Amino acid sequence: MSQSLNDSSMHSEHTPSKKKNVAKKRFESNVLIVADTRVNYWAPDVSDAFERFGAACYIAALEPERLEERWFEYRHGYMNLAPDEPAIQRIRDQVNKAAPRLILFLDPFAMTSAFFKAIQRDLKKKATLAAWFSDCRRTSWKGIQCFDHVFYSDSSMQESLQKVRPGEDRKMKYLPLAVNERRFAPSGVDSRESKIIFAGSVTESRLKTLNRLRLRGVPVIWEGPKTTNWWTKLKSKNLDSNTLTRLYQEYAVVLDLPRRPKNLNGLNFRVFEVAACQNLMLTKWVPDLELQFDPYEELVVYRDWDEVPLVYRSLKYDPYRAEEIAMKARKRVLGHHTYSHRIQTMIEALGQKAC
Repeated sequence: MSQSLNDSSMHSEHTPSKKKNVAKKRFESNVLIVADTRVNYWAPDVSDAFERFGAACYIAALEPERLEERWFEYRHGYMNLAPDEPAIQRIRDQVNKAAPRLILFLDPFAMTSAFFKAIQRDLKKKATLAAWFSDCRRTSWKGIQCFDHVFYSDSSMQESLQKVRPGEDRKMKYLPLAVNERRFAPSGVDSRESKIIFAGSVTESRLKTLNRLRLRGVPVIWEGPKTTNWWTKLKSKNLDSNTLTRLYQEYAVVLDLPRRPKNLNGLNFRVFEVAACQNLMLTKWVPDLELQFDPYEELVVYRDWDEVPLVYRSLKYDPYRAEEIAMKARKRVLGHHTYSHRIQTMIEALGQKAC
């Protein structure tokens, strides 16, 4: 794509602009969301947002059910999506039931053109195919050409998409992640424990960083599934939204540790969730950050691990400033970064074809 980060398609959300009275577009069509709901836990949030715009939404869970499917995924690290596999038939059944005008795939890695042809085989009317990528683990995909529209949450994907689909700028759009403001909201905590919490997957690299911060005198603790070896990964369970909301508000600061190469330029879900809960987020600076928030006014930013102890101590001695930052972050999220905002942008990008 020819746009750069300074172009209108990636404008800064906190840049002042004149408000226009734009009518909220309706989308009174059937929508089918295809996602691995074990990892794409945000699928119900996307569905809920579509329904607010008048759509009838269905979710097709892309998960192994039979023993042979699970064995294949265990051995290869991904599901078998060959056209004659049971998983494809299950999705075809969902397609027949929903009769969608839009099929939205969340993080559709490892899908081929044969996969898309198989699930569209029984459609009486052509459906618009769209994809929304929440990270940038891979830079090229065999099935990327099959989508009518591609939405990506990390600007680093821009260059790779341009190589795969040159001259198709209008069909590809930067669409950051978001938050369900109904699930993540302040719960009226009277006081917060004076510690830093990291809530998320505890990988080996993250564990090294957390222990390093402890050695520097930072009172950091962590909660979440451990993935340091196969045994801990097997025993660990993901944190649900109720647990995350509680953890985000029990401690004075929430630490964000972006994972590379999943996040290169973009923001992960945690940034939006913590802001919605009106707590202080300490996150590493990435290029997309300034497109969505006002650094140092709505978030606290570090560029290197050595800065974390100093930043934490400054916040500790100025709690009123910390609370002010948290309140501004929540206001920003409610005004610009909910799933309703993202779906409205998506509907406008799709135009009338899918309506």
